[in-house]
Amino acid sequence: MALLRIEDLNIDYMTLRGRLRAVKNASLTLGEGEWLSIVGESGSGKSTLAMAIPGLLLPPGRIASGRIIFQGRDLTGMSRDELRRIRGSEIGVVFQDPLTSLDPLRTIGDQMVEAIMEHRAADSKREALEMASAALESVGIPGNRVKYYPHQLSGGQRQRVMIAMAVMLKPRLLIADEPTTALDVIVQASIMRLLKSLQRKMGMSIILITHDIALAAEVSDRIAVMYAAEIVEEGPAEQVIEEPLHPYTEALIKSTPDLWREKTLYSIPGNPPDLRNPPSGCRFHPRCHKAFEPCKSREPRPTRIRGRTVACHLYG
Repeated sequence: MALLRIEDLNIDYMTLRGRLRAVKNASLTLGEGEWLSIVGESGSGKSTLAMAIPGLLLPPGRIASGRIIFQGRDLTGMSRDELRRIRGSEIGVVFQDPLTSLDPLRTIGDQMVEAIMEHRAADSKREALEMASAALESVGIPGNRVKYYPHQLSGGQRQRVMIAMAVMLKPRLLIADEPTTALDVIVQASIMRLLKSLQRKMGMSIILITHDIALAAEVSDRIAVMYAAEIVEEGPAEQVIEEPLHPYTEALIKSTPDLWREKTLYSIPGNPPDLRNPPSGCRFHPRCHKAFEPCKSREPRPTRIRGRTVACHLYG
C-alpha cells in the first residue's frame, strides 16, 4: 500500500478579482521510503500542493475537491485537532525560510521542547530537552546549541535546526519546501546530503519542493513537473531527465546551466499565465514550440506512456 495518495485534488484561492485555481486535478502516489520532487516555476502551485497535505493551507486557500490519503486515512476530512496530532509526529515539514519559522525571542531548545511536549513524546521537560539535544546532534549541530537563539546561528545551521525539529519525532513523511533557496551552493549540497542520510537511516519518505530540476535529478526517485497549477509530467527521475516527454519538462532541462558541456542556455519564451484567466486548451501552448491546433482548443488528458504520466496532445 502506498504511504500517500493524492487523488484529483483541486485547491482554490478566493481573491478580490475572483477565484484562482492554484492546483488543478492533481494526482500523485508516494511509496514507503521514496523521494519525490515536485518541480516548476514560481507560482506553478507546487508549494500550495505540498502544504495542503498536512493541512497547512492558509486562508483564503481551500481544498475545493479531491482526496489526500495518508496511511489509509483521508486527511481532507479530518478536523484541525486531528491534523495537529499528525503534523510533527507522522508528517514533518521543513519550510523555506527558517528565520520566519523560528521565534527570535525564544531559544532553540524551548521551541523544540514545546513541540515534543505537545505530542506527548516525553514524560518531562528534562527528557524533552535531552531529546532536543540528541536531535540537533543527529543533524551535525552540538547538543548544547539548545541554549542558543536563532540569530546566534548561521543560515545553514538554522536550516539544520528546522530539519532536526521536523524529524525528531520520527515522522513517516517529510515535506521540504525549497529548503535550500536562501543558502549558498556549498551549504545547499550539505543540506541535501543530510536529508538523504536521514532518509536512509529513518526509512522515511520525502517530498521536495524545488524550482531547480538539476537538484531534483540528483536526489529523487521520482519527479513530478508542475506548470500553471497542473502536473504535466510525472515518472522515474532518470527517465524524466534523460527522455522528457512534455515540452515544458524539456524546456526546463534545456534552461539549466551545465558546467561540463558547452551549450547555449535556453530561455523559455513568454511568462506563466494568469491563473484567474488561464489560456484555453493546453496552458503551456502560448510558450510551446511544439504546439499545434488541438493544443489551443482542447485540454490534454493525462496519458500513461513508458511507465510515466504525461498531459500533452503529442501523446494523446
